[in-house]
Amino acid sequence: MDITAPAPRQRAKAAAAGDADIKTYRMVERSQRLDFEIRDQDARPPVVSLHRHEFFQIEANLSGDSHHVIDGRRCPYPPRSLVFVLPYRVHCAHHAADPRYYVINFATDFLRAGFALSPLEMEEASVAQYPELLPFVYEGYVDFVFDEPQFAHIRTLLERLAQLHARRTVGTLTRIQGTLLELIGFATECHAEQLQALSEHRVYLEGRSDALGRVVKFIDEHLARPISLNEVAEAAFLSPNYLSQLLKKQTGQAFVEWLTARRMQRARELLAHTGDRVSAIAKAVGFADEAYFARRFAQHFGMPPSKYRQSVVRER
Repeated sequence: MDITAPAPRQRAKAAAAGDADIKTYRMVERSQRLDFEIRDQDARPPVVSLHRHEFFQIEANLSGDSHHVIDGRRCPYPPRSLVFVLPYRVHCAHHAADPRYYVINFATDFLRAGFALSPLEMEEASVAQYPELLPFVYEGYVDFVFDEPQFAHIRTLLERLAQLHARRTVGTLTRIQGTLLELIGFATECHAEQLQALSEHRVYLEGRSDALGRVVKFIDEHLARPISLNEVAEAAFLSPNYLSQLLKKQTGQAFVEWLTARRMQRARELLAHTGDRVSAIAKAVGFADEAYFARRFAQHFGMPPSKYRQSVVRER
């Protein structure tokens, strides 16, 4: 995570305006190893902008009051706390001056060979089958803060991981995997009651609803111009891949199909409730060519725009 970021409201405003440039990092860009790395705050300069990455990440705050933002939610990040970040989640952390922390990065298949779940599938994965995903899925809903004895154990695990990583040899990766699972499992156990309740109520669906709301709002505000999947995803604090999957799952449509349907719905409303010329309505919903707009409208509603307007007038 290792980021300093502006306040959530300022960041959301910048993203909605298209100013955000949310980079997706590969393991090779943020780690010296392609499978696993643990480092402290002195190992490399932090990223100071919103970002996402293709790998799993855990950050442990050893000292200094901080906060972090994940999927647009601002959450406390005090000393003796952990943050779990799923691949492709937009996130950032704001550290206090002179922070002390560990960052753990590990590839998606590090704990399970052949692990191939998409981000959306990770959220829906069976707890019994993938228990290690639980704190990652519900980060942002649970504050993973620990008391002193609990965090003392966590620090022991972190130091063990750092020592093992620094002197890798035959058999070391197996020990790293075991220690990492102990860290994830211990954090889950300490917050088991809250995680179990969230899992049973499928609270992640609320997050999807909020995300779709941000998607709809952004698109409705920018229908008059070309809109790309990437910029919508940035405005909604999602990865393009996740947004594509979410729309397909929720609506049965690909992004372009869903966007076109949204344009057509707005055009129908304007035809029914305004006296604007068809050419002006076409431009208002993102079509520079009136004839092309008319063809698409007829394909969508079974009649050209002018005939639809006439039918509405007759029915009033």
